[in-house]
Amino acid sequence: MASPDLARHVQAVLGGRSMKPRRVRRAALATARYAIRYTRRSTPFGLFAGVTLVELGGGAEVRFGDQHQAVTRPDPVALDALITEWEADGQLMADVEVCVNTLARLQNGRVYIPSEGASEFSLALTPAIMLVLDAARSPIRYSELCGKLAAEFPSTSGHQRAGLLAELLRVRLLRSSLRAPATVVNPADALPPTLRAATRAGAADLRLDATVRLPEAVLTEAETAATVLTRLATHPGGTPAWRRYADRFTDLYGDGAEVPLTLVIDPDKGLGLPEGFGQLAESPRPMTLRDRLLLEIAGTAAVEGNRSVALAEEMIERLEATGQPAVIPPHIELCAQLQAASTQAVDRGDFRLRVVTVSRAAGSMTGRFWHLFPHTGAAYASLPTVEPGAELAQLSFHPARVHADLLTRAPQVLPRLVSVGEFRHPGKGVLVPSDLVVGVRDGRLYLAEAATGKRLELLAPTALNFVWNNYTPPLVRFLAEISRAHTAQVTWFDWGAAWILPFLPALTYRRSILTAARWMVRARDLPGRAASLDEWASRLHAWMSRFRVPERVLLAEDDQHLPLDLREDMHLDLLRARLDASRTGVAVLHDAPPPDADGWIGGRAHSLVIPLKARS
Repeated sequence: MASPDLARHVQAVLGGRSMKPRRVRRAALATARYAIRYTRRSTPFGLFAGVTLVELGGGAEVRFGDQHQAVTRPDPVALDALITEWEADGQLMADVEVCVNTLARLQNGRVYIPSEGASEFSLALTPAIMLVLDAARSPIRYSELCGKLAAEFPSTSGHQRAGLLAELLRVRLLRSSLRAPATVVNPADALPPTLRAATRAGAADLRLDATVRLPEAVLTEAETAATVLTRLATHPGGTPAWRRYADRFTDLYGDGAEVPLTLVIDPDKGLGLPEGFGQLAESPRPMTLRDRLLLEIAGTAAVEGNRSVALAEEMIERLEATGQPAVIPPHIELCAQLQAASTQAVDRGDFRLRVVTVSRAAGSMTGRFWHLFPHTGAAYASLPTVEPGAELAQLSFHPARVHADLLTRAPQVLPRLVSVGEFRHPGKGVLVPSDLVVGVRDGRLYLAEAATGKRLELLAPTALNFVWNNYTPPLVRFLAEISRAHTAQVTWFDWGAAWILPFLPALTYRRSILTAARWMVRARDLPGRAASLDEWASRLHAWMSRFRVPERVLLAEDDQHLPLDLREDMHLDLLRARLDASRTGVAVLHDAPPPDADGWIGGRAHSLVIPLKARS
């Protein structure tokens, strides 16, 4: 279920139908990765891992049953192919409604529409396209839109008109009602019966039959870790790009001005988007006093042979003093692993909390599982806002890559929502970008409803990394970030310039591991591809001895960590394959948790996701 292509490939190897060594090796390594993931990684994916709610208060308790519930939905890529084929047939589309994509923008006689990934598609603004843009501003039946084209351009044939609309649907200038908005949990629900019958379940989420209860001390430790990470944030008052954007807005429009969103983001008539929104990577940062202090901490630890550094209040205050005081964000989500040998150890307070990451807002990591726990999403309606009196609204959008579609789907839990790039009927509580204005007051940007002046703050229940704009339309990132742009940007601990060092120590505070020890191994320090595994392993182990690298590590692949035991040949092969595939020739290794770290939960790999709101 997790990878049908790999399953078919493995069957072909076992059946003797695929015997090329390169293909067999790739299948074996991929299967090994899945086997390790199945036992040692807690990321929900297919049926490899599941989710449950954690209770807080009282003594620690863990119970696992066997009545787990799998909720399946269509594979996004396969579903997209089915819908695309249907949309290309004018007869099948006759009764289907379509509307203009709200992400479309006009510039210099052309219309631009986001395409797959970070790319963009553009079309000349012909009379026929201008008619479509006007007639389909609100949902309209496909056959009625064809009729308007026929009336305005009588010399065209029905085939030509259908071909034009099929092309506009293909490039996403038009969105059809076949493509359910992101607040519809199962996208197949929007399909006509004939098309729905052709879909097949290909993606699963697993709700665990489990009870997990933890004492308040764990929550207290999570709150403490989140507070310290907020104090140590690289950008305690918002990123430089957003601060510069606020200054430019004030210079152009004046303090207290409110300007239509569509005008503000227009690169010709307004400001466009903040720096970095159209790029896959952020620009380099200048060296700061914070960087120098962190380089000192890392260098001292390396010289003294310390794998871990306990942060004292004095050092935290020194790091804090390198920037402005942190503006506390109203809410975040902290993802962590609880390390304890038993439930009794947890109750005694004999545990460590290892921070994995911190999300930009509550709901970021949990939102895509709200459909498994129908009553939990409502709790997010009471989250605080940055500005007192602002209204929290839900942001609904499709990702920029089809295969990530299910990651942005979450049921509507807030009374109002802002819909971007979707097919959706106008209605009470539904806003689109043209309904919004951007304002500034005392150097702080905000979002408001144009008709009422009501300030809005948007909640985006998705874990997609908005900095990777090849997965998120830049306008979506703009809307999700603007209201919190002047608050501390809290994520995993940022080492700044020290990140380039080959070794970084763990940083701890009280019972929390704020960031684990980390090493970088470079392909240039090891034998080439022609070397035998024994020769390669010998050089690797010599490198490990010099840098005091433990045998059990976590191999970082983007935001996922694969546990490896570098005494095992297969695990060495996986590390070598990762280095060979790396464009930079670098692999990142983190210190693995102790062998008994998951003892309190019966040896199961796990992650705790804890939504937190600011006390002040």
